[in-house]
Amino acid sequence: MDQKYHFSLLWPDWKSGRRREIETIRGKGTHFNQEFLERDINVETLLDGMQVRNESKGYVKARLTDMVTDENVIKYRQDVLKDFMKYPDIEDAFDHDILPHVTQLHKMETTNISHDDNIRKIAWRIDMLRIYSECVDILRGVFCTEGRHFESEGIKRLIEMLNGIIKEPGYQELIRLLPDMLEKINTCSGVTIGVNLDSRLQPQEAVLLTIEPKPFKNRGLVTTLFGNKRNDEKYFGMGAFYSILKETTAGALDQAIMRDLSRVMKDTFNHLGESLAKFEWIETAFLTDLLPEAYYYIGGARLAHNLTKSGMPVCFPEAAPMDERIFRIKDIYDASFALKVISDTQINKLDRIIVTNDVEMSNEAGHIFILTGANQGGKTTFTRAIGIAQLLYQAGFPVPGRSGRISPVDNILTHFPELEKNSISEGRLGEECIRLEAILPRLTKYSMLLMNESLSSTSHQECLTISEEIMRYLRTVGVRTVFATHMHELAEEIPELNKEPGLSNMVSLVAGVDESADMEVMTEDGIKRYSGSKRTYRIVPMPPQGKSFALDIARTYGISYNQLLDSREKIKDVIKAEEEENRIADDDPYWGTKLTTN
Repeated sequence: MDQKYHFSLLWPDWKSGRRREIETIRGKGTHFNQEFLERDINVETLLDGMQVRNESKGYVKARLTDMVTDENVIKYRQDVLKDFMKYPDIEDAFDHDILPHVTQLHKMETTNISHDDNIRKIAWRIDMLRIYSECVDILRGVFCTEGRHFESEGIKRLIEMLNGIIKEPGYQELIRLLPDMLEKINTCSGVTIGVNLDSRLQPQEAVLLTIEPKPFKNRGLVTTLFGNKRNDEKYFGMGAFYSILKETTAGALDQAIMRDLSRVMKDTFNHLGESLAKFEWIETAFLTDLLPEAYYYIGGARLAHNLTKSGMPVCFPEAAPMDERIFRIKDIYDASFALKVISDTQINKLDRIIVTNDVEMSNEAGHIFILTGANQGGKTTFTRAIGIAQLLYQAGFPVPGRSGRISPVDNILTHFPELEKNSISEGRLGEECIRLEAILPRLTKYSMLLMNESLSSTSHQECLTISEEIMRYLRTVGVRTVFATHMHELAEEIPELNKEPGLSNMVSLVAGVDESADMEVMTEDGIKRYSGSKRTYRIVPMPPQGKSFALDIARTYGISYNQLLDSREKIKDVIKAEEEENRIADDDPYWGTKLTTN
């Protein structure tokens, strides 16, 4: 029989999916700018929120950043994840039962046994078949239990495959013969070896005396002192165990034992070998492939749970075709910020702290956002929120928000501030332009670009001129863009720029403030209020306001003109007190005393 099971919970088409994964492993599937994207939208924080702490974490990260563009694959994954979230005990079964089994199976598969003797190979194969059958039985109990209703195509395929395995005559014969094969192997749990010593009590010769069905154990202290006997006392040694393999040259004793076992149990192992030949068709690869895929969904379910239990909404957006070029979410928020608050503060009601926003990129609403407004008003957080939502959507994961409709993008590229580099030739502006020149030509009408305070290293007028050139290009190409900037003048130029031919229109968004309320800042001593304008963190389409409220930030940190004058007066008293303390110390007779000796 030649039956191989090829199946994937992530890819509807197993072959193309595996090809994509192999390309990623070889470095061909990595997207341009990916390392910057991972940094700028806090991918590691998202992975922490998924709580995948086994060897599958690397696989989960690779699939998260695959940037799948086929809405059918995205929908396939969304449906599978919904089933995982519907039955939380799937996660428990993988954590406590399947993970240990498959981990052991994987170690056995990657072990080189080509140098081992034939009887060990037989024992190795029997143990693999045991683990394989136990895994199939566990999976059957999880997914094939009567009364469970799975909706996803992926889980239905898994159930169909499990039922196919179980109904195979060869598998049924394995289940029938496996107990007998294991019993025969277990008759070799221990051996008795006789060792002859010479006149100096050094080992001279060794001979295999008996083969025992139970392993030997150290004799208990009570048994040794009081002579208590048990029926299996012959399986207890008189002293402590020691490693015969480490204390014999080149494993000679081990080889001798295996040689004698092969001779004594020749017929038994020949029979086992003939039985195993019937099951050469059985492959365990589908189990080792299934494990990381399952943890991909377990991670997605945990991420959703960690957000929803804190009061924040998540949703599965409608999968829109790529050509629709739409990004619409109601009540979007930055998931990485929410996870960090949960981790750092243990606050369990984030809906009272985190402000959500509605956002739409479309032909009607515009595709290029020029986001201005107050400093610390939420511009960077809003920009990052859009990137995270797009990434999670294309992974098939729940998205931070209450509802939505999203088209895939071919890449998400970011241009966020970097630590200043020591570049004599270009300077900071040159470094920014070099990165932009590498990014911009790669963009298509299916791309997303996130820019955060780009070109802020040069003069305001130069920044405005360069930004206008870039916006003209982005409109022509049709890129979905968020540009968080302090250049209100750029937003004021939107009506004129939109008159030019292009695939994307620009729109002005503003991070709002409430000028009738004081600014609030969370400190170690609680919420403090400062004179100034309160940040609402609401992002709304409206004309630019023409001011960044930077003075509010100065007041927050005590560096406005009047605050600095007040601080100067206060510090005079502190300095005078310090000088007085130093004077007293100088007058103290014990200060400056020298120790002398005659």
